[in-house]
Amino acid sequence: ESTISPSKVSVCPTFNLLLLVPLISLSSCRPPAKHKAWSVQRTTSERRETRQTWEGPAMTKTKGKGENAFADGMVVLGGLQVESVPIKAAILALGTIATCYITSSVLLKHTPLWLPDITHCARGSPERYFFRIGMSISCCMLIGVWVTVATWAESVCKSLKLRQCCTALPNEKASLCGAVGCLLLIMGSCCIEPGDEMPWTFHTIGASGFFICQIVAMCSVTSNVSKAVRQAEESGLVAPAGVSPAALSIKHWCIRAFWALLALEVVFRIVGVNGGTGALLEWLLTANVMVWVISLSLDFQRCKLYAAFVEPQQGLPSKATAQ
Repeated sequence: ESTISPSKVSVCPTFNLLLLVPLISLSSCRPPAKHKAWSVQRTTSERRETRQTWEGPAMTKTKGKGENAFADGMVVLGGLQVESVPIKAAILALGTIATCYITSSVLLKHTPLWLPDITHCARGSPERYFFRIGMSISCCMLIGVWVTVATWAESVCKSLKLRQCCTALPNEKASLCGAVGCLLLIMGSCCIEPGDEMPWTFHTIGASGFFICQIVAMCSVTSNVSKAVRQAEESGLVAPAGVSPAALSIKHWCIRAFWALLALEVVFRIVGVNGGTGALLEWLLTANVMVWVISLSLDFQRCKLYAAFVEPQQGLPSKATAQ
């Protein structure tokens, strides 16, 4: 049986304005695969302990409420194992782009087969509707991923009291930056129109803002987590729990690829090379972002992350009673 104190469950304060506040618990927080009963231990201000029993993914129900109770004044609306969410979000995004390319370039001949940019693959009909729906859903999932990253990265640094390792943008602010980038991409995706109806300024702000925010967030989180692992190794301690060495290596290669693509863009502009180089860099940059996101699944799997979506409620009893 595994226990964890909800008072130690880290929630990024930046996202507390959301109606549903995701509470992300690390290490032993995910229910066992065979759905064995396990408990959550909570310590009150009077140092008293109450227990709630969880049956696999289904959590304790408050008597008479018919809803799941997590702690005083909080009702659990649902939960999920988050290790597969980054993969699903990335596959949905890449699948949407591939569908738009096949529809636009192969089937309907709206764009050339060789190196059309992603935006033009989504300007015709019906591909622009595919793009709006697919990218909007994927970005919403990515926002959830960034909320989880805020807690995961902070826990990696805090586990060995390595908060001072975060010399880059702090994890919570970096994750907020990543989430804002996803909102910008939703804005940039939903405004795509054919012909002269296309609001290019609006779309450019959304698409460029997405890439800028993702790069800033990914570089910051990778730097912070890497420094935590490095300091642990230098101190002769075990590496922080929840960090996959393979995933960290993938993240480092993605960051190197970011800088390489940036250098290519600068060189192309200096030399004056055109003819599809911008589209090529856009495709490579998109793939690079998604590879970084997919690598998070290895970290989330290693630390056995489970996310509970809760809603503040008034008038709940102070102790949850199992039914």
